[in-house]
Amino acid sequence: MSRAIRVTKAVAVASLFGAATIVAPAANAAQEPSMTITLDATATGKTVDVAYKDSGVQYYANDGRKAMSRYGAMAFFVDYGDDSDPDGYDGRPGLTCETTGPTSPFRDSVSSGYSHTYRKAGTYTITATGYYCGEGGLQTVEKTTTVNIAKPAPAPKVSAAAHIEYTVDGLTATLVPSVTGTQHEMKYGRNKHAKYGVPLVYTMSFPEGAEVSGGATKGGIKRATCTKHGSVEFDPVMLSGDPVFVTFPKPGTYEVTLSADVCTSQRIVSKTVSIVVPPTDPTPTDPTPEPTTPTPKPTEPTPTPTTPVPTTPAPTTPAPTTPVPTTPVPTTPVPTTPVPTTPVPTTPVPTTPTTNTTVPTTTTSTTSATKPGTGPKVETDRMGDDTNALSLGVAGLVGVGALGGIVVARRRLQQ
Repeated sequence: MSRAIRVTKAVAVASLFGAATIVAPAANAAQEPSMTITLDATATGKTVDVAYKDSGVQYYANDGRKAMSRYGAMAFFVDYGDDSDPDGYDGRPGLTCETTGPTSPFRDSVSSGYSHTYRKAGTYTITATGYYCGEGGLQTVEKTTTVNIAKPAPAPKVSAAAHIEYTVDGLTATLVPSVTGTQHEMKYGRNKHAKYGVPLVYTMSFPEGAEVSGGATKGGIKRATCTKHGSVEFDPVMLSGDPVFVTFPKPGTYEVTLSADVCTSQRIVSKTVSIVVPPTDPTPTDPTPEPTTPTPKPTEPTPTPTTPVPTTPAPTTPAPTTPVPTTPVPTTPVPTTPVPTTPVPTTPVPTTPTTNTTVPTTTTSTTSATKPGTGPKVETDRMGDDTNALSLGVAGLVGVGALGGIVVARRRLQQ
C-alpha cells in the first residue's frame, strides 16, 4: 500500500518478541485454513472509534530457516474511507506462508485505540482487511461497515463568571472562590471529549505580606484543551476544595483576585474584591447598654368639641300704622279784579280727609315738602266739570301751599 500504516502498540509488542511470548493454541493439521473478521464503528461528532477482531486457522509461516506457527494474523489494516493513513499491523516482512502441512489457530483483538476524526460531514465506508496463510499462500479477508458523520450543530452559547465570597474576623478573612455559568466540553486524551465543570486553570493572587492557608489557591486539569461543542455547567462547589484563610499584617484595605481560564469565547474570567480590615479597639467595651430615660413628648392640646347652637329667628312684630288725619284747609276765594265778562260764582268743595296707608311707621307732626316725582301722579280729566278742577286746586294747596293752590285753581277755572 502506498500509504503509511499506523501500527497499534499492543500488536507491535507481540510481534517484536515473537511467538514465544504468547501461549499458542495446540496445532491441528486436520483444520482447513480460514479467517473471520468482526468490525464495529461508533461515531461521535466527527470522530469515529473502531473495534477490530479476527480469528481463524492458518498454515505455518517460514522465516527462511524453519516453519513456525503464527498465533496472530499475518497482517490486518483498517481504512477509514478518506485519504487518511490506515491503522493496523503488518507482520509479513521476512516471512513466507507454507501451503501444506500443519495448521494453528490465531486471533487478534483491538477494542480501543483505532480512532479517526473526519474533516467534514458525510457517509464513509470503513474497510478492515486481514491476511493469513491459507491455500496457495497468503490470503486476504475483508469486512466493511459504514458510518455517517453529521454536520455539527451550532456551538451553544456559553458564559462564565468568577466569584469570591468572604467574611472578616479581626485580621483574618475567609475566602470561598467559585466559577458559575457554562462552558464547552474539553478534549482530554486522544480525541476524547470530557464534560468537566471546572476551569482549565485557576489562580488566586494576594497582597504582599498576607499569610495564606487552607484550600488550594491554584489548580486545573492538565493536558486538556477546549472544544466548541456542547455546554457544561460548572460544578456548584468552591474551586479551592476548602475555604482559603488570609491573615493580613494590619488593618486596612486589601485586594484579592481570582482568575480562571474557561472554555468560552472569553476564555479568561476574573474577579477582584476589596477586603476592608477594620482597626481593633484596644479598650473593651461593656456590651450592656446604659438605661436611658425616655423623654416625654410634649402633649398637644385636645381640641374641645363645639356643639352648634341652634339659632331661632326673632319674631318681628309689624309696627301698627296710625292713619294721619289730614285737616282740610278751607279755601278762601282770593279777591280778583272784576273782568268785563260775567264772573262765575265758585262754590268751595269740602275735601274728604284721606287715610295714608303707605307709611310704615308713625309719622310726626312735621310736614315735609313732597319731592317732585315721588307723590301720586294725578291725571286731570279735561272733559270734567269745574267741580273737579276746583278739587284739584284744593289738593294742590295741601302739597305746595295755600296760595299757590288758589292761583292754580283760578287759572284752570279761567280756562
